[in-house]
Amino acid sequence: MKGDSEAIRRELVARIPRWYVPWVHLTGPSFIGIAIIICALSRVRHPSIWELLSVLPMLAVSNASEWALHKGVLHHRVRGLGFAFERHTPQHHGAFESGSLAIRNPRELKLVLLPAFGVLGMFLGALPPGLALHALVSPNVGAFWVATTVAYVLAYEWLHLSYHLPENGPVGRLALVRVLRRHHAIHHAPEFMQRWNFNVTVPLCDWIRGTLYRPARTAPGAAHARA
Repeated sequence: MKGDSEAIRRELVARIPRWYVPWVHLTGPSFIGIAIIICALSRVRHPSIWELLSVLPMLAVSNASEWALHKGVLHHRVRGLGFAFERHTPQHHGAFESGSLAIRNPRELKLVLLPAFGVLGMFLGALPPGLALHALVSPNVGAFWVATTVAYVLAYEWLHLSYHLPENGPVGRLALVRVLRRHHAIHHAPEFMQRWNFNVTVPLCDWIRGTLYRPARTAPGAAHARA
């Protein structure tokens, strides 16, 4: 299987357009996201304790959305979203198996990062609920929603990238990255990717929904994860 993975990776890299600039792909959406976060937080005025605590359920909603989109859209063909499945399952998983997650040159960032238009679309998607919360709950809660949602998308991108950097590099050696990379590497095993470890950030929803793979306690194929 590793030989197939290497061949897929070489083919996908060869198909990357010559105009592709990896650092623009990495930094462009990040700078825009950080600007949105700063703008949203600049509108917060004298937040109450309950408004500050509202960030916690917002993070939980983001974690559940990450899990559901990963499991439901990126690993299954959904009408109108087939491009997301193609980019993720045949391409990303095809190029990076669990034993060879690390990118080898910057152009492979295109195989790891979400499409820039997808990231920007998620940023824009945070605005309508934020405006609704602004009107129905409080301006501070609306601002916190936008900032939290955008920050979560950036955290997803940065953490996912960190798992695909060399293990012996300055980022790859970080304790948190090592722990979460092991979680993600299990998901990249072809026999596990449709059933286990769908959270890329914190595996909260994997734990809640029964898709957290525990080698010492779970026999793959013997138990069925809850849908």
